[in-house]
Amino acid sequence: MIERLLLELGDDLLVVLLVSLSAIVRAMFRTIDSGHEGLRFTFGRASNKLGPGLHFFVPFVQTMRMLPSRARTLDLPAQRVITSDGLVYQADANMIYRVVDIKKALIQVDHLEKAMLQMLGLSVQRVLRGTSRAQTRDTDRLNQELHEALQARLSQWGVHVESAGFPSIAPGAQSIRITQLEKVARERQGAMGQIATVTGSDSLATALVGTRQMPIPRTRSLQRMAFARRRVNRVRTVLRKRGWSPAQVRRAEWHMRSRLPIKQRRGQR
Repeated sequence: MIERLLLELGDDLLVVLLVSLSAIVRAMFRTIDSGHEGLRFTFGRASNKLGPGLHFFVPFVQTMRMLPSRARTLDLPAQRVITSDGLVYQADANMIYRVVDIKKALIQVDHLEKAMLQMLGLSVQRVLRGTSRAQTRDTDRLNQELHEALQARLSQWGVHVESAGFPSIAPGAQSIRITQLEKVARERQGAMGQIATVTGSDSLATALVGTRQMPIPRTRSLQRMAFARRRVNRVRTVLRKRGWSPAQVRRAEWHMRSRLPIKQRRGQR
């Protein structure tokens, strides 16, 4: 009975045996490609480094983890940084690194690439926060400071930083506006000084240069305000005669006053 059962299951048992043997053989040997390094773990403890090639492992006892050993590039998305003079800049950064100690890279940090990306962002913030607007033009110095900061931080993880830098550092829209206003203020201040020197009157220089509009006499300003007030009163009277409700009249009056200059609106309050 047993012999007949073995004969009937002989082919199936042979297939199962061959598949199991093949799986055990594959588990006993692992291949590491060129440009990578491996670290052997025995019972969960790191034992020795492995180079490219075929290596023997004891199944269910030893495992292996691999990392690229060639140089790789890590790019950081655009970061908003506030410089020492309070301006907002958009900075892009990247670095070229290489793993020189796979044991530190796999044991000292949980996820190497994610940790390096966070460290790159922190280093960018630290380098640019201590610079002014004029110092952002010295890209060579900033690249050198970023490289030194990253090398000091990543060497503890077995990573060598070959190069690091800022592909672009550009001011934000608000910073550009502040810079333009500062330039206009300096130009107006110089013009006021020249006019005050010629005329001998600081108030006249301020009146001519300090505003975009030419100064007008106070009498003319009061006349304009009185004319605008009379026009609003005439419109209010016409609308009431046509049967408009008080709410509609107030909305129409508000609409007319909102289209007047600021000085005229203040005079009608």
